Amino acid sequence: MQERCHCLLLTVILRGLCFTLLVNAVAGLLDEDTANIAKVELNEDQIQRYFGLCDEDKNQLLSHNELEKWIRIMIESHLKDNVVLARQEFRDIDKDRDGIVTWDEYRVMMKEIHDHDNDHHVYTEQEQRHKFRQADENGDGVLNQLEYVAFRNPMTTAYILDRIANELLEDFDSDKDNVISLDEFVHHSPSRTDDDNDAEVSKIREQEFHNVIDGDGDGFLQKEELRKYLDPREKHFISNEARHMIHESDTNSDGKLNMDEIKENYLHFQTHKQNPVVRALHDEF
Repeated sequence: MQERCHCLLLTVILRGLCFTLLVNAVAGLLDEDTANIAKVELNEDQIQRYFGLCDEDKNQLLSHNELEKWIRIMIESHLKDNVVLARQEFRDIDKDRDGIVTWDEYRVMMKEIHDHDNDHHVYTEQEQRHKFRQADENGDGVLNQLEYVAFRNPMTTAYILDRIANELLEDFDSDKDNVISLDEFVHHSPSRTDDDNDAEVSKIREQEFHNVIDGDGDGFLQKEELRKYLDPREKHFISNEARHMIHESDTNSDGKLNMDEIKENYLHFQTHKQNPVVRALHDEF
């Protein structure tokens, strides 16, 4: 977990905001649902196929850079499949076939899911309404099919990422100069009610500010820098996940992964909803 310490920051930052759980998913820090994980079986065909695609030098070992390619393959595969699923879900919810999903239609669907599966996670109505509004690009109060696909894939939808970044900017920018200074970022009072005097948390925030988010190194965070930080398809997220894969699976400590090490830790390497990479692409309902 230390390999992901910098990702802890967004969990702390967004405490109290409607997107806390969503950004926890980006950080890969949601508590694992052990019952669901136990149902995930090794998909040896997928593992073999991905390994062959990523082992570019054919040495039967995957380096950090080759694992980044693996992550990109998982992302693209999941997005392709999930767009199809979201479109089908849209058709299922749109009972009157008018080409839009209203808030009431969506609530009916969520209630049906919860009634059939009490263990199925459902966000509060306030959180759901906020997410619904975020996906409503044209502001007409309903979702068309494109907006619904975005609703189900918020972290890979440009306009939703832009809106989340704007919320963060407004929340942190205490002097309202449209940028976030280091002091505003490190000492953001609403997110530090429990650790205001914790020097270690302050140090982590400073490192995150300088090393990850402040891309141009000017000492201030712009909205676009926040948006890029939130996007799980960006380099920083993919590189961090590759490091985490090695940290979790490299049993012989050679800095690379062989097929046996990957199979022993297959939950991190195949496309399923419990995989942290997949969780980061959209928040699961």
